[in-house]
Amino acid sequence: MKTVHVQNVKFDNYSMEEFLQIFEERLLNEEKTFVVTANPEIVTKANTDPVYRETLNKADFITADGIGVVIASKILKTPLKERVSGFDLMGKLLHKAEQLNLKVYLLGAKDTTLEKAYKNIKAKHPKINIVGRHHGYIDIENEDLVTEIVDLKPDLIFVALGFPKQEYWITKHMHRFSKGLFIGLGGSFDVWAGEVKRAPEIWIKLNLEWLYRLIQEPRRFKRMLVLPKFLIKVLVNRK
Repeated sequence: MKTVHVQNVKFDNYSMEEFLQIFEERLLNEEKTFVVTANPEIVTKANTDPVYRETLNKADFITADGIGVVIASKILKTPLKERVSGFDLMGKLLHKAEQLNLKVYLLGAKDTTLEKAYKNIKAKHPKINIVGRHHGYIDIENEDLVTEIVDLKPDLIFVALGFPKQEYWITKHMHRFSKGLFIGLGGSFDVWAGEVKRAPEIWIKLNLEWLYRLIQEPRRFKRMLVLPKFLIKVLVNRK
């Protein structure tokens, strides 16, 4: 199965490596691409907000960013191959960008966070071509900023404005660009900046990254309640 529907959201059923092969080909062919990395919060939002659901329908690819989505696909007996998180996908795409000399643009986070993320990315990928960056405290109607970014002709545009703002920004302005892979990445810049700690590998392998983050940030408890509610809804509504 190439696509899997979970709570009215159509996920593309590829492994990380398969996604990377597809994205590399599209980047080299200069095909515009809109990627959503969707977790249970995003799926829940899409089911309560018709405008946001329509925005997700415009995506070229939707990955399962969140073990809850993968578990839901198994409950529905249409299992997704694996979780493909935004942070991990960003890391792989940055590696590709350095290899292929692609132009990268970073949009999101606050200035200090963005600068730390930029420096850490450059430290890990010294030859990467980051052509520009801008903080995320923007009005999505701001056409001047879009014009600045368009003029730089980036191949990869990482948009970390948080959902739904990042997806709204992409769908509103993508038509202005002649090429580019646009991807919404939530709080990934915070992790690159070292301000949010990624779970150790063993926690990730055990699919307990959500628990690690909850321990690190107890204030996320209310947000984490989305996961059990989401899975209960999937169980109740399954055929």
